[in-house]
Amino acid sequence: MASMRMFSGNHVVPVRLVIPLLLALAGAGVLSPLTPSDALAEDGLMSREPAWIREIPILPPEALGPEVPAPHGAGPMAPPVDPQVGDSWLWWLHIHYPMPPHFEQHMCTVRGKSDRGYVVIEDSQWEVNIFQEDVDLILERWENTTIGPYPEMGIYEIDSLSFGDPPDALDGDPRIYLLWYDFEIAADGFFFWFDQYPDGTQPGYRSNECEVLYLNSNASHAPSSDYMLSVVAHEFEHLIHWKYDANEDTWVDEGLAELAMWFYGRPDEISNFNAHPDNRLTKWDGTWADYIKTYLWTLYFFERYGGHETIYAVVHEAANSIAGYEAVLDDFGYTEDCADVFADWAVANYLDDPTIGDGRFGYLGDDLPDFQAAGAYSSYPAASGYKTVQHWATDYYRLTQMDAFDCLEISFDGSDDSVFAIWGLALYADGGTDVLRMPLEGASQTGTLRICGLADPADEVVLVVCGVADAGTQIYSFTADAADPAAIADLSPGQEDPGETGAAGRLTQLRIEAAPNPSRSNVVLRLFGDEGLSATEPRAELYDAQGRLVRILSGAVTDGQDSAGPVMVWDGRRADGRLVAPGVYYLMAKVGPVSGRQKILRLP
Repeated sequence: MASMRMFSGNHVVPVRLVIPLLLALAGAGVLSPLTPSDALAEDGLMSREPAWIREIPILPPEALGPEVPAPHGAGPMAPPVDPQVGDSWLWWLHIHYPMPPHFEQHMCTVRGKSDRGYVVIEDSQWEVNIFQEDVDLILERWENTTIGPYPEMGIYEIDSLSFGDPPDALDGDPRIYLLWYDFEIAADGFFFWFDQYPDGTQPGYRSNECEVLYLNSNASHAPSSDYMLSVVAHEFEHLIHWKYDANEDTWVDEGLAELAMWFYGRPDEISNFNAHPDNRLTKWDGTWADYIKTYLWTLYFFERYGGHETIYAVVHEAANSIAGYEAVLDDFGYTEDCADVFADWAVANYLDDPTIGDGRFGYLGDDLPDFQAAGAYSSYPAASGYKTVQHWATDYYRLTQMDAFDCLEISFDGSDDSVFAIWGLALYADGGTDVLRMPLEGASQTGTLRICGLADPADEVVLVVCGVADAGTQIYSFTADAADPAAIADLSPGQEDPGETGAAGRLTQLRIEAAPNPSRSNVVLRLFGDEGLSATEPRAELYDAQGRLVRILSGAVTDGQDSAGPVMVWDGRRADGRLVAPGVYYLMAKVGPVSGRQKILRLP
């Protein structure tokens, strides 16, 4: 996976406070000498862009004057018209030592030029940390080829098609400058919006008066490494995004920049967030976990909700944060809202198995490591006590050693003034998985879920608790214990039914055979039970994996009744005649006083 970042309107600091803030950051060790980024990432401390970037006030173009602030070449720091390889001039560079961080003018030279870009190197770095072969490969990846899903497109083309055309209001040159110098801190790259305005118009900041991305020539990865080239893609997204929605929330912009790294083919390696999933998606602190959570959210949205079209729409949508994603879902006709998407995403992060149902519980474009549970329970009854989960964040709990039960019952109680999404993931020792959504009462945020068939000591259940609201008290509790057999008749869809108590006081069960299963065609359903079963007309209800009724098959006996019991046929259609989507469906059948369940997998 990839990593980079930009500044957001969420962090607006008056200019007069920036220098004292930088001094404070330096004293706290945030602005430290260069440290290998991989080591920082392991502790969740790495920040791809420098930490001070997040404290720069973000202002949209319309707040700073006309679209074209000055004619090309009119500003004191404007690049020369049509610069050539070998041309040198003074650039403003942000320097960290000696402290405090400040701007200095340094001579930099054009070392490479292509149709859509320049590679400019600060003179002290040439043939020290960056060489001609680096420049050649940087321009090749910028213009022509990448290593990911679009190998015949360069970074410029992929990002422009995915996010929009870059700005070009100031210097009149469509090429983008890629400027490499030694940052002297552990950061990879950044973009300054104030380079889009004449030098001297933004107090406290200097402008190079052109579209420029700053890259660290002395990072822990070589300048032409795939990692640093993916950083170029990341920072280029920030430049484009600023043009269309300058005040977008940082987490959205960073997630899209992370996706740009995936487009290049070298995304950030997933770590830290999987160990700390109770990390609010919509809150940006600049930790490594923040980069990873936004990357996974954006990749998931890209794969499940429209690909490049919807990603482009997110960049161009005026609404910000969750509201922006909601607007895009609505504009493209999706019935899901962000709470639905987040709930599915939380399960996909834990399971990462796109073969389940319609594929929503996994990724195609990346392989995820295991996600860490917030707690584990192996003795029952189990009671959680009061817990909290952040807004737009997730807790996972493992429940094991349930083989002595007929069914496990989980009860949940969340704060009434918030909204939760609750799942039970039944992970069977034979490799099977059931994904069950707990229905919650909207006013009280309470619900119950029963999961049966946990006969193997190695079977386990994962309880997934999601906060899917922007506000409210995020307190909850849950209990888990053996289900009361007398209540099992009210099982919700997706769970195995042990049957009802017979005349002799024993538990009898209706057995259902479905063939073929999995299936792309008609499914023949045979029901087996006590003697006399075939004399009673069956009733069967079919539900999808979300517990929604799909079809009632009562009275649909097609082959009469034989010694094998009643026979019904499901043609793979809903009650309105439409074919169902591929995925897992659950048949709830009842013959007289006896009931049973069967899972059916519908193939594409």
